[in-house]
Amino acid sequence: MVLLAPGPVPVLEEIRKAQAKEMITHRSKEFTALYGDLCTRLRNYLGAQEAYVMTGSGALGLEALMANLTFRNEKMVCFPNGEFGEKLVETAKIYTNADAGSIEGGKGWNLERAKAKIDGSNAQVLSMVYNETGYGLRNHIKEICKYAKTKGMITIIDGISAWPGTEFNMKEFNVDGFVTGSQKGIGAPPGMALLGLSAEAVERFSKRESVPSYYMDLRRHKKRYEKDQQTPNTPAISLFWALQEAFNVLDKNGGVPAAVNRHAGEAVYTRKRLSAMGFRIVAEPGFESNTVTGFVCSSPEQAKTIKERLDKEFGYKIVGCRGIYVNNGLRIAHMGNFKHEWIAGCLDGIEKIVR
Repeated sequence: MVLLAPGPVPVLEEIRKAQAKEMITHRSKEFTALYGDLCTRLRNYLGAQEAYVMTGSGALGLEALMANLTFRNEKMVCFPNGEFGEKLVETAKIYTNADAGSIEGGKGWNLERAKAKIDGSNAQVLSMVYNETGYGLRNHIKEICKYAKTKGMITIIDGISAWPGTEFNMKEFNVDGFVTGSQKGIGAPPGMALLGLSAEAVERFSKRESVPSYYMDLRRHKKRYEKDQQTPNTPAISLFWALQEAFNVLDKNGGVPAAVNRHAGEAVYTRKRLSAMGFRIVAEPGFESNTVTGFVCSSPEQAKTIKERLDKEFGYKIVGCRGIYVNNGLRIAHMGNFKHEWIAGCLDGIEKIVR
């Protein structure tokens, strides 16, 4: 069975083997070398001032950004356009006064659509999802965050299903807090949140008198890293070994630019094949995701048939859409260390089923 769900994604053999290395203590020179390497490379990949890896899902990483970079009396403006954008809003409301824009399902956010809400928000923080996984939508965060910074806002981005399959650099995109997950485009096992922080974000959390969390307090992570490049709490060391090997694979295959090109090319191929079969792509033109493609079936029955027969007869596992297409939409993930023949084989199977 080939897993083509949008995370966890298939894990290469060399990454799985790295996870099985002999255990070490997290208070050792060996771990200092491991964690120092991860944070240094992640910082360079993202164009960040500081970067950390936290044991926990991407959702924990997003919550860490909210806990450290926002205050209870502040206003935040958000732009959800799917289930994960709505979850971002729910998380934000725990830590700050969040207000959300609204847009029709399947449509993406650009500056033209977001500008009026930003202008009328009087908000100190902007937060949104880069890649809405539930539909396969890519929001135009670069232009939105650039405008938000002209308003003096802190910008927080959920890039969990975007990186490294989608173009991103914190400095160029004017992003202060960024999070992605290990089980998505980087192709490692689940259980790690990868955080990037701008100089402004570091200054903001470093000057806080308190953070409404102990485990997620980035002041503790920063202090311990600066002391000996270790973590304040016991990390998932085996997963960290796997992440290092995933970084090795990324670098060996041309780094982030090559990963972006590979994901973008496969996304175009997938959309063309599905469109030729008569399916409508969920994402409106110009907002298509590089890492996951959602498409609309003629009926819930057709969606169920395709999903079940792909699994049983052809050996490909795909998942349904979320939100308004939860009954008649399906998603194919071209994310992580996939092979073209996997995507082609899955699409061949769909074509045989519908014809």
